[in-house]
Amino acid sequence: MATPTQAPTKVPQEPDPFYYDYDTVQTVGMTLATILFLLGILIIISKKVKCRKADPRSESPTCKSCKSELPSSAPGGGGV
Repeated sequence: MATPTQAPTKVPQEPDPFYYDYDTVQTVGMTLATILFLLGILIIISKKVKCRKADPRSESPTCKSCKSELPSSAPGGGGV
């Protein structure tokens, strides 16, 4: 029977590259989804509020952009 001359060396274990901490992934995902959802609602509300509060006689760029989306104000006539 042969006896080993050196003690076996332990190879350091590398972390598995395909291991995911699913609790952290879920928490970060839900947090980002909530932030983006609230930001989208805020953007939608802010555009509607600017157009509603704007004076129809004023020449502010927000009113022009809101009015330019209407089909009746398209250049070249185009009334409905």
